[in-house]
Formats: sequence, structure tokens, C-alpha cells
Amino acid sequence: MNYISGDFHLHYIPSYTLYVQSDLHRDHLVVVGPENDVLVYITYDNEKPSLEATKILSMPFEKVYVSLPHQSLLWIPTEVFDPSEIDLYTDYFLDTREDRIEFTEIENQGVTALYQIEATLMNRWRSIFPSAMILPSFSAVLGQAFRNIDYAVELLTVHIYGNQADIFLFVNSEIRLYNTFEIQTPDDLAYYVLSIMKNFAIEGKVQKIMLSGAPKDSEWGDRLSIYTKQLEEMKSTYSWKSYNSKVSQAIKNLNTLVDLSICE
Repeated sequence: MNYISGDFHLHYIPSYTLYVQSDLHRDHLVVVGPENDVLVYITYDNEKPSLEATKILSMPFEKVYVSLPHQSLLWIPTEVFDPSEIDLYTDYFLDTREDRIEFTEIENQGVTALYQIEATLMNRWRSIFPSAMILPSFSAVLGQAFRNIDYAVELLTVHIYGNQADIFLFVNSEIRLYNTFEIQTPDDLAYYVLSIMKNFAIEGKVQKIMLSGAPKDSEWGDRLSIYTKQLEEMKSTYSWKSYNSKVSQAIKNLNTLVDLSICE
């Protein structure tokens, strides 16, 4: 899709914010105005960017947020984590260089996430926008889960992006699992969900599943609805608006991108 609103004007670039969601296959570019109005939405195969995408990427945006998938993720109890001892964890990462491991404390959970972002993606976006705020997609997913969590139930959250699913489980408001799985079909997703239910002794149905990155009426939502008493779409804190119906529908699946600025 290549959508550029008639209200998009080059001389207002300093007041616009560019949001990017990227992986090894596809990019999504969203330019948002001061009133949270979507002025540009472009999605493309990142090996074959459209002319419109190339033009947008060459513009001097002052505020740029980029969401990239992690390639390794490790959870450490915050009380025992010491940033000066990163070398203790290098064997758990694809790239064992200490300077390639980043970390962030997960509020109210008592854990710190150690992670890496795929180097090719990181270098690509750093070269285009050196001052961009680059964040792992899981930070926005977790943030939305915390803001939507019902403390009285067990909650399974599934975030779909590309051919991957991040699945994490809260029990009594505490995070018990967060893992990334390769998925091609709803059968793949069902296999991992059922395995998690078995491993955590969840009998019958999960009390609530929250779906992110795809609508409830998608093939992913249809399959997940079998395993829960309550299926909901993840809600973002902020809302983007567009008078173009196709754009409005498309950006629903970018719910984590909307909240990326909160994760700074």
C-alpha cells in the first residue's frame, strides 16, 4: 500500500513523527501529524522499496521511532543482574560480543530482559536515521499487556508479526513465560499454545487470550478462540486516525507501533 494524504506537506516535516516497523522481509512506514492523524502509510518488501518509500526515507524527520524484532531474548531476575557481568550470559546469544547485548528492566515484574536485535536490521536503520529511537518490538507488546491486564485472571498474549509469534503468559499478574516461535499456519500456533497450557497445567481453556498484530476475525483469532473463554484484541494507549478506510484497517495491526514512544 502507498498512501500519502493531501495534508502531507514538506514544510511541516519538523512537526511530523515517523514510525517504522521492520523485519527481515517487510517494512511499514507511518508518518503521523501533531493531531495523531496518519499522513503517510507505506508498506513494501524491504528488498524492493517503492519510489514513494525511498522519498519518505530521504526526508529529514526530527522524530523517528523504529521497532525491530529481537533475535535473542533472556530473562534474568533483576535482584541478581549486574550490568558489569554481561559476560556471564554471552553463551546464550547468537552474537557473543558483549557490546551487542542490550538490556531493559521490566517494571513491576522483578526481571530484566537481555536481548539482541539482528545486526543487519540495526545497521540499516542506524545508517538511514542515525538519531532514531530504535526499540525491540517486545517492549511495546509488554507495555500494552501491562496496561490491559486483568489481575484476577491468567492471561496469554499472542503477538503476530511476519512468520513469528511472541507468546507470553501471566499468572496472577506475574509473567511466567515469554518466547518467540516460528509459525506458518494456525496449526503451528495451536501447537505452541497447547504446549504452553500443558506445561503450566492450564486445564480446559485459558481464562483470557489477548491477540496483538492481527484482528480477532483473522485465521489466527479464529484458532485462538478455541482455547479461551475470552479473546480480545490488544488495545493501544494512543490512537491514530485516518479518514481512509483501508488505512484505518491496516494500522489496526500496527497496535504496538502506536505506543512505541512510551517505551523510551
